Amino acid sequence: MLPVILGVASIATNLIGGSKASSAARQQAEKQNEATDRQLEYDTEMWEMKKQQLASSRDFAIQEIVAKARNEGRLASAQDARNIRSYSYDLQIRNRQQQTNEQQYRRSDDVFRHQLSLNALAARSGSIDELNKLEETKAQAAFDANDKYVQSLITEGKMRARGQSGRSVDKATQAAAFDYGQKVEMLNLSIANAERNSRSVLDEIQRDLTAADLSAYAAKMLDPGILPYPIEPLPTPTSDFILPAELQEYDFGPAPVAGAYASASAAANRVWGSTISSIAGSIGGFAGSYAKR
Repeated sequence: MLPVILGVASIATNLIGGSKASSAARQQAEKQNEATDRQLEYDTEMWEMKKQQLASSRDFAIQEIVAKARNEGRLASAQDARNIRSYSYDLQIRNRQQQTNEQQYRRSDDVFRHQLSLNALAARSGSIDELNKLEETKAQAAFDANDKYVQSLITEGKMRARGQSGRSVDKATQAAAFDYGQKVEMLNLSIANAERNSRSVLDEIQRDLTAADLSAYAAKMLDPGILPYPIEPLPTPTSDFILPAELQEYDFGPAPVAGAYASASAAANRVWGSTISSIAGSIGGFAGSYAKR
C-alpha cells in the first residue's frame, strides 16, 4: 500500500511542479516579449531622435555657413570701402601734385623768358653805352684834330704875317706840320685803342649775356610731365561656401526592427512535455513494482 501512496504522491508532485514550471516559462516568455517590445520602442524613439538630431545639425551647419559667408562679405565690403577711400585720397594727392608741378613749371618758364628779355635788354643797353662812348671818343678826337689843324694854320699865318720868309719860315712850317702830324697820329692811336677797348667790352658783354642766359636756363624747371596715377584697387576676393546636401532616406539608416519573440504556449508545452515524460516514467516504475508483487 505504501508504494502506491508514494507513487501517487510522486505523480502529484510532478503535476504541481510541471504546472508551476509551465506558468514560470509562460511568464518568462511574456516578459521577454515585453522587453523586446520596449527595446523596439526605445530603438524606434532613438532612431527618430537621431533623425531629428541629424536634421538639426544640418540646419545649424547651414546657418553657420551662411553666417560665415555673410560676415566674410561684410569684411570684404569694408575692405573694398577702405581701398576706395585710400585710392581716392591718393588720386587727390596725385592730381594736386600734378597741378602744383604744372603751375611751378609755368611760373619758372615765365621767369626764364623774362630773365632772357632782361639779359638781352642789359646787353643791348651796355652795348649802346659802349658804342656811344666810342662815338664820343671819336668825336672828341676829331674835334682835337681839327683844333690842332686850326692851331697849325694860325701859327703859320702869324709867321707869315711877321713878314718872315725863306728857309726859316719853311723850317717853322715843317715843324708845325710835324707837330700837327704827331698829334693827329696820337689821336688816331687813341681812337684805335678806344675801338679795341670797345670791341673787347662788347665781346665781354656778349659773353656775360651768354652766361646769364645759361644760368637762367639752368635755373629753369624741367617739364614735370604726367605723374603716374595710383593703381585702382581690385575687389577683395571672397571664399565659396558649399551648403550641406539635402538629407535623404539613406542618411538616416534602416529603421529598427523587433527582435525574435518567444512563444508562451511553446514554452509551457516544452515544460509540460518534460513533466509528462517524467510522470509517465513514474507511472511505469510504479506499475512494474506493483506487478512484481
